[in-house]
Amino acid sequence: MNIFIIPSWYPGKNSAIGGIFVKEQAEALAELYPEHNFIISFTENFFLSLTEINNSITKFRSFREAETRFQKIKENLFEFYDPVITWTGKLGGETKNIIKTQISNFLKAKKLFGNIDLIHAHVSYPGGFAAMKLKEKFNIPYVITEHMGPFPFESYLNNGMLSKKISVPLQSADMIISVSNFSAGEIKSFGINTPVVIPNMVNENIFAPQNFENITEKIEFLTVATFIERKGIEELLESILLSVRKFFKCRFTIAGTGPMDKYIEEFIFKNNLKDKVKLIKDPSREEIVELFRRCDAFLLPSRYESFGIVYIEAMACGKPVIATDCGGPSDFVNKENGLLVEVGNVDQISEAISFMAENINMYDLKVIREFFMNNFSRKVVSSKIVSVYEEIIN
Repeated sequence: MNIFIIPSWYPGKNSAIGGIFVKEQAEALAELYPEHNFIISFTENFFLSLTEINNSITKFRSFREAETRFQKIKENLFEFYDPVITWTGKLGGETKNIIKTQISNFLKAKKLFGNIDLIHAHVSYPGGFAAMKLKEKFNIPYVITEHMGPFPFESYLNNGMLSKKISVPLQSADMIISVSNFSAGEIKSFGINTPVVIPNMVNENIFAPQNFENITEKIEFLTVATFIERKGIEELLESILLSVRKFFKCRFTIAGTGPMDKYIEEFIFKNNLKDKVKLIKDPSREEIVELFRRCDAFLLPSRYESFGIVYIEAMACGKPVIATDCGGPSDFVNKENGLLVEVGNVDQISEAISFMAENINMYDLKVIREFFMNNFSRKVVSSKIVSVYEEIIN
């Protein structure tokens, strides 16, 4: 098979880690299925607006600095990267250059590898929209993995109705993949065909336990998140404050980046938590892996998660998790690997912290790792994706 992959989000000039899950999934598929070719075609969109002149000038300069490239990542994994200028949809510029570039890359891929068997788009817009246009032009089937959460983003709702640039690509897709049962339910609620649920994967060779020894000293809780309200940052800090007042054995590390970083810093300072809470801003991927390996438990009281990849990264390292019943985590958090609490309930979150700290050794790290391997490892998830490809093509 020759699979043409169109990400909506992908590491590029604008973001080093945006859509990293798409790249890692493609790498896993290529490694585990060497008989197939996987061609990633990413158009990084530099959106220009007449109402934001200064910002548009900066973006245009970044666009000029970004270079079109085609590279071979593995023997059977290839990557097109093209920066494109986009502008408001009212002037026809929101997708014009994206579609034009994707058609060009598709034809280049066909010339290099022969017939393309299937297109795999990640997120219905713009990736799924581009896949739909390619299907119309070349009669190639496509599948969309919808990662959007919450679904849909508010900008894609018109008086409670789903925007056509979301609904039409989904309805035209040969199959829709959702990353959780919760997300699948959201999509179905708009009258879209029921998606197949295939979770995101985590690289088990990178996210792996440091050891399986019992814990006897202070309990180190780790939070890795984007610092935005939807991740429950306020509840996180309030529950930490409650916990340290009644349970001295806890320490906390909060790692990530986002607009609430100053809020976190001020909260730590105002409540004299410097000795209990360590803030790490803008951690590298390598730092994050090491933090997961060294911590004792993972904590993130999100208000919403379509999936929740950080919980799975923790489980890959054999660590129990505290999550909220906010969507995706409801699929995989159980009594053997963690605790599921009510969204926004600071008292419950604090009680969960205390319970886990007091009973940390009741969680069998080997059992948690095994649960991860059986459900979210590259081999397990990749086989489900390839089965979808084969079902559509055959």
